Amino acid sequence: MEKPNSLVVFEVLNPSTCAECGADIEKSGMLLLDGEHPYCLPCVGLADLEFLPSGDMALTRRSTKYSGRVAVVVRFSRSRGRYERQ
Repeated sequence: MEKPNSLVVFEVLNPSTCAECGADIEKSGMLLLDGEHPYCLPCVGLADLEFLPSGDMALTRRSTKYSGRVAVVVRFSRSRGRYERQ
């Protein structure tokens, strides 16, 4: 069995701007980093993905099994000083 390639999407703590289209990314919005440049999800073709909050492992397993694209959402924890999966 081959594991699908998963992208890392960041949930932002501070407002940001997309490097391609110039759209504002609000606080708690999601972006993809390519090097040092942030891109909004519509610019990288990930706008149609659904965010599955933590808690339902069966739903997560099924959705990653049958989906062709998977993205892992991480948020920076200021108290722990690292990124954590959401």
